Amino acid sequence: MTNKKEQLEEFYNYKHWRDIQRNQLNTSSNIIFTFSATIIGFTVNYLMKNKICSCETINSLLRLSVIALLFSILFYLVMNISKLIDFRKTARSIKRAIKNEITFEDIGKKTKLLGDISWWSFWLELAFALIGFIFLIISIFKTIY
Repeated sequence: MTNKKEQLEEFYNYKHWRDIQRNQLNTSSNIIFTFSATIIGFTVNYLMKNKICSCETINSLLRLSVIALLFSILFYLVMNISKLIDFRKTARSIKRAIKNEITFEDIGKKTKLLGDISWWSFWLELAFALIGFIFLIISIFKTIY
């Protein structure tokens, strides 16, 4: 019975799930970044080919789309930089905890702000990507109809 209990404890190990969460965050963020950069390329290409578009509303929507997507990419960069700083600070804190200079509980307290910045940056990256995509879709529908 204890063997099964130990297996369950290992399976639900906090560190294991944090690794999965970190990998999923990275993958999701990279997909959003790629999506945003691709849409920017499409939109800029469209604007350059159709310089004399008769509808200024469509051009404005396309420009707003590019601006929102650029903000999405900016928050992608902020998230990645904050994660790198967080990993470095966590690694240093773990070394200090091993030397008994700080407690392991202090590590979470010291890196909480960086973790929050990473998550907020991810959500803002996603929000601006969606806003940019919505502006693009609206401008395409206005072009078609």
